[in-house]
Amino acid sequence: MNDKDKPTISLCMIVKNEESCLGRCLKSARDFVDEIVVVDTGSTDRTVAIAEGYGARIYHHPWENDFSKHRNQSLAYATGDWILQLDADEELFVEDGPQLRAIAREGKADFYNCQFHDIKKDSSVHGVFNLIRFFRNGMGMNFERKVHNQLQTKGRGGFCPVRVRHYGYDLTPEKMEAKHIRTTTLLEQMLAADPEDVYSRHQLASSYSMHREFDKAVQHGQMALALRRQKGLRHEFFVTTFYTVAQGYFAMGDLEATERVGLEALEFFPLHLDICHMLASVYFKRQDAERCRAMSHRYLEIHEAFTKDPSLIGSFYCHSLTKRNEIFFGLACLHFIERDYDAADALFRRSFEDSGRRQERAETICRFYLDRQMDERALQWLILAHEATLSPEGHAPSVSQADAGLGPLAYEVAEAFCLRRQWPLAERALQLAVQIDPARFDHARFDRLLRGIEKGAGGPA
Repeated sequence: MNDKDKPTISLCMIVKNEESCLGRCLKSARDFVDEIVVVDTGSTDRTVAIAEGYGARIYHHPWENDFSKHRNQSLAYATGDWILQLDADEELFVEDGPQLRAIAREGKADFYNCQFHDIKKDSSVHGVFNLIRFFRNGMGMNFERKVHNQLQTKGRGGFCPVRVRHYGYDLTPEKMEAKHIRTTTLLEQMLAADPEDVYSRHQLASSYSMHREFDKAVQHGQMALALRRQKGLRHEFFVTTFYTVAQGYFAMGDLEATERVGLEALEFFPLHLDICHMLASVYFKRQDAERCRAMSHRYLEIHEAFTKDPSLIGSFYCHSLTKRNEIFFGLACLHFIERDYDAADALFRRSFEDSGRRQERAETICRFYLDRQMDERALQWLILAHEATLSPEGHAPSVSQADAGLGPLAYEVAEAFCLRRQWPLAERALQLAVQIDPARFDHARFDRLLRGIEKGAGGPA
């Protein structure tokens, strides 16, 4: 295939006042597309200049409270054989961009789901889901619905390995509030015109859940589920509706309702990973070890299946794909209650290794053992927490890392060991505490305890 026969790719976007994030998005994609088409809906900041700096063609259309209309405008300007659609608060994984060319060249499908990772302010993953963002141009595929728009597809669909980070949670409280009001207002307008618009009802429940108005989330989610039962609907988005309602009940402390909705959700979709995670939590809170263990192992089986074949996730939002470490932690606690300490520690280790925040997980496990006076294990996990802060070159943690909790915890552990007359352990813990956070060392606090360490097992008088 010569160059002129290679399929071309158009990046299509709609933007308005996105100077804070647009450059990150365009930088991630510019080397893998042949043109960048941007529809600007009224920016008053540097958005247009940033887009022009990346060679984008800019088209100006005033905002009309209709996301689909403006997305379709951007598609109409595209000249490529394939369209990659991104929002300004998204970016391609750096290693995945080159795959777009191969996918377009192979052309095994006409539209592809990409895997999205919702990123929170603290850089952790809020959830994982699939969305159609790469599709053939010229087949008449367009977006519908004013808000939470959906691509009306044609031809064959597929899943591709291209991943996208979404930074929709990385907003100021003011912007998050404005986004919530804009979304709920449009959804309420759509429901006023059609009260049985079950998709808008589902989205309204999700919006209230994100806003932590769980009573309203449950109200609208239950209305959507009632329509599902009444009409025998099987739309995939109900997987998320069930989770929204169950989560709302769980947040409000109604474990019985959480379990009832969760079990119905598993009848609707047996591979509901999020519901398995939630029900494991319900049974843990109830101290129902048998059901907690069974639901935890069901979660682990589904997680393994999703990892091997991401297409099984479908298009629903998966909140718990990155929370396997929590299931390991819960199972470890069950083994601990049963006095199977070695099995518990092995699962604590799996929880630690699987966590995206190893330092925090190690600190939690350290405190778990400290509170139960299992001092040698507590020290072991304090050391692991410290090691988790070190760079690959072995550099010490920054002051901010020490202040985040590890420094105070190390001193607390050292003091507890001294008070229990565990002098060798106390000496090691105090050395580590001073190494982690020397500025926090309090001579008055530790003078008597240090004399105890010096005197050995007998301790101070």
